[in-house]
Amino acid sequence: MAGPALAAFEIDTERLHLRPLQMDDEALFHALYTDPDSMRFIAPPLSAAQAARYFRRTVAGMQATPIRWLSLAMLRKLSQQPLGICGVSDFDAAARRLEVGILLTAAARSHGIAREGLTALMRRLFELMPVDELWARFSANHLAAERLVASAGFAPCIEVEVGKGPVSRHIWSVQRSTWFIQ
Repeated sequence: MAGPALAAFEIDTERLHLRPLQMDDEALFHALYTDPDSMRFIAPPLSAAQAARYFRRTVAGMQATPIRWLSLAMLRKLSQQPLGICGVSDFDAAARRLEVGILLTAAARSHGIAREGLTALMRRLFELMPVDELWARFSANHLAAERLVASAGFAPCIEVEVGKGPVSRHIWSVQRSTWFIQ
């Protein structure tokens, strides 16, 4: 199954413009993935060289047929100021279950940007894809992430996943059938 074209994931909300990541988003990608504060609940920050390689791989994976993952730049609608990246890891157009994630700049945190962007992504995935369930994985220590996914309709499906290293993770999910009722 080929799935929808990347252009179908260009999304506007009240305050945001989400669009597929492109080559001129490298500075945003680099700033997020090399920043210890942004990465503190996710993984060790990448080095500049690692971020450059990972960025090229991400953009190439989005241009592949079929696409391998979906990464969207989140921009303030009026100013086009970069605010973060959201998307789906291991994108599969035929999947019934997909993992969603989001990473914001410090300036975008605590302003409702994460919820607005995440719910816009969720709505588009449920509209365009045969997916029945979306799931999110986050650090058990990241209370803001827990509040975010709860506010977007997710509920715990696996209480704690012990990952590689000292960080335990929660896995929460939301079903298409219950989410569209909200």
